[in-house]
Amino acid sequence: MISFIDYLPIIIPAIFLVIPSVAVLYIDNGTTRRFEYAYYTALIGILVTLVSLLIMWSLSINDIKLFSNNIYIDTSGYFLAIAAGIGTLIAVAGSKDHIISWGTRSSFLSLSLLTLFGLVYISFAYSIPMIFASWAVSASATYAIVMLRKDANSALAGSKYLIMGLVSSSLMILGFSFYVVATKSLYFGVTPTYPRLLLVSVVFVSIAFLFKMGAFPFHTWLPDVYTMSDRVMVSLVSSVGKIVGIAPLIRFLIFLDPYPSLKVLTFIIFAIIAVGSLIIGNITAFSRNDLAAILSFSSISQVGFISMGFAMMFISPAVAKTGIVIQTIAYVIAQAGLFLFVSYIESASGTSKLEGLRGLSRSDRALAFAGTILFLSLLGVPPIMGFWGKLFIFESTFSQPWFTVIGVLMSAISAGYYIPPVREIFREGTFKPVNVTERDVIVYAAVLVLVLGILAPLLYMVIV
Repeated sequence: MISFIDYLPIIIPAIFLVIPSVAVLYIDNGTTRRFEYAYYTALIGILVTLVSLLIMWSLSINDIKLFSNNIYIDTSGYFLAIAAGIGTLIAVAGSKDHIISWGTRSSFLSLSLLTLFGLVYISFAYSIPMIFASWAVSASATYAIVMLRKDANSALAGSKYLIMGLVSSSLMILGFSFYVVATKSLYFGVTPTYPRLLLVSVVFVSIAFLFKMGAFPFHTWLPDVYTMSDRVMVSLVSSVGKIVGIAPLIRFLIFLDPYPSLKVLTFIIFAIIAVGSLIIGNITAFSRNDLAAILSFSSISQVGFISMGFAMMFISPAVAKTGIVIQTIAYVIAQAGLFLFVSYIESASGTSKLEGLRGLSRSDRALAFAGTILFLSLLGVPPIMGFWGKLFIFESTFSQPWFTVIGVLMSAISAGYYIPPVREIFREGTFKPVNVTERDVIVYAAVLVLVLGILAPLLYMVIV
């Protein structure tokens, strides 16, 4: 028997995200004090959502279908929603001093809350209508966020992002149309009547969400969007925005009946995507001397690791799913924190080139430590959380040793562009710190990724 408490994982985020998303637009009347009220209102909404999700998960409100089976509350859904919440909290918390002079500052707060709201529902989706509705909210909000600075570069980047979104959405609709015909149902977890049509559905749906994730060969829009847009906006879009592709793809795949031809097709598609993303991401990141460009191209290789997990979804399902979730959490925290780091470096040194990092360790040791930890997390150095995400993904590929070797090799090669920024941080130079909110949030993000790294083995047991 379903009780009212069972609905709380969905109801509480809806109340504390939707209402504040509208309220901040009215609270901020243009004065600094009213903007601060709006800013803290948004932060409270995000924090309450995060805490409620953690409490509901700890109370074992799990394995429950709600709203006529459109929602399915499960552990992986909780952690995907929590990952989105953490990324949104980092980006919004670090934005205060950066956007305070913008005319669109309250719009950023509102759109960030709506992005998270949509992602909470995507993370628990169990039907195509729920995916459509949630996707529309989250994706539309991220397109608008990219253009909020209202300069030429942001407008161009936003246009490219929007066009990519239209292509992605069209493929998603086409793919789910095949799914409806194949299963004669709008819900997941249904045995297909026409298995071959389901294979076609998997191809189109996978491509649609891989577009949103920025995976090879659908990555061409990503470097321009991430390097031309405002750094704080990209802090949200490059981290939380990735979950807009990852979460629905997990929800779609984990409830499919893994018959042999589906296993083979899924492995082939995602193995090709993974290897291509790892190679292209590594090669292009190597040739860059700009922090934003390095993070942009390295995000392609990070999607490659996540795609390895998707490739093994029907071969080692429990380990693969856990690896994807933990790697997603690690990526979101590091990526959101590092784009705030780039914003801070530009404010302090006037450039996002690697040379702008010189002297940081002497002038601000805590920030130097934080930046180092976040870069090493993306590299996958133990015991930071990024290490555990890659480890669990590699573990899922043990039945395909060549795949494991490629993943480990590509991870080692990535040191070639993650270590140079760390080296520059500790080189001699002149660095004048500035007093902005980005700095403290970056440090908190680094501490969080370290703490979660220590807890990651426990998370593995919980999610599995």
